[in-house]
Amino acid sequence: MFNPYSIILGLFVVAGILVASWGLRIIVRARKTLQWPAVEGSIVESMVSSDADELLPHIKFSYCVEQQTFQQLLTFSGDVTPSQEFSRHYVEKYPAGSRVQVYYNPAKPDIATLEPGLGKGDWLVFAIGLITLVLGILLLIFSG
Repeated sequence: MFNPYSIILGLFVVAGILVASWGLRIIVRARKTLQWPAVEGSIVESMVSSDADELLPHIKFSYCVEQQTFQQLLTFSGDVTPSQEFSRHYVEKYPAGSRVQVYYNPAKPDIATLEPGLGKGDWLVFAIGLITLVLGILLLIFSG
């Protein structure tokens, strides 16, 4: 007979595996940006709020790779807590007209960032998945 409690815990374990895998992919992708080549670029626009979110800054940068010019918006990870103070910090860090190092994906030069590497919360998704997985396994072991 099926124990509904075991089925729920099994789903908990599967969810933990999926979330941990997703978190690991985020980490691997972020670490790859550390190996991307860099070119000099410039900040085209720098405003305290964006159209999408008035608490996130709108920072557009421009760069050139192999005689092709690209423009990107600086994106922020989901763990960022947007605020006016956060936006002002970034506008001061990247004022319009300033020169910046732009790190771009050599396989897809239209993908770039100003801040390569892991963000503050990049480990969070992986950690939550791992905790969910371990907790589910332990509860399965000790429930039966």
